[in-house]
Amino acid sequence: MSFGRVPVALVVLAVVLCAPALAVANGNGAEGEGQRSIGLLPGAPKRHVSLHRRSANPFGSHYFQSWSAIPLDRGEGLYRNILVSWNAVSYGVTSHFTVGGGLDLYSILNSKNRTPVWNTRVQVGGAIGSSLHLAGSVFHLHLPLNATNETGDTTVTTGITAAMGLLTWGDSNNQLTIGGGWGHNGDRMARGPMFNLAGAVRLFPNVQAVTESWIYVDEGDDIVATSLGIRIVGDHLAIDVGAVYNEQLAGQVFSWGMPFVGALLNF
Repeated sequence: MSFGRVPVALVVLAVVLCAPALAVANGNGAEGEGQRSIGLLPGAPKRHVSLHRRSANPFGSHYFQSWSAIPLDRGEGLYRNILVSWNAVSYGVTSHFTVGGGLDLYSILNSKNRTPVWNTRVQVGGAIGSSLHLAGSVFHLHLPLNATNETGDTTVTTGITAAMGLLTWGDSNNQLTIGGGWGHNGDRMARGPMFNLAGAVRLFPNVQAVTESWIYVDEGDDIVATSLGIRIVGDHLAIDVGAVYNEQLAGQVFSWGMPFVGALLNF
């Protein structure tokens, strides 16, 4: 598959990472004193900015673009924004069932030339041990891509639909996720499997290192992308700073990939 005409900001949607081995250890720190309250609106719940304590981490279900097998709680939601353009929401319908979807605003502005980019996802799973989570996820990424069909001709597909199984070892602070499944590119089933490998480790009280990879095997139309960066963790807000690399992307932006900034809001 070629990313030749895909807007740079959209490639973040197909990030794939080859995560390094991470030491997964329990990292739940006790909340201390020394915090400052900020009132948002009269009568609204107060948010806190951590000054001298380790913030809670409600973002263990998500990496930069992929997700872990750790579910959201019932009634809990996460809003994600990347590079202003990409906006997505995930919501815990129950403690074992999560739904989500996203839309790229830049692609809407360019809708005369190509269809808008969006995705949707459902995931079912939960804990199977003290530090193990298992989940099944089905998602569709609507992203027109060039693909080679059986006769060798190039066609434009509607994107990727895939079903994957996910296994996460660890907790929201230190974790490693391995995923695998099969995809369909809108024209035919992929000739090979799809893999996802992701991990996170809490380096400092409120700083977490995050990495993720997607590997889509399709006999010459393979997609491999890797991202690496840090997450600044707050009680309700996290800021992500990192870079995503893949061979086609490196030829369009920087040799080492494309930098990005994102935010996650827990609600």
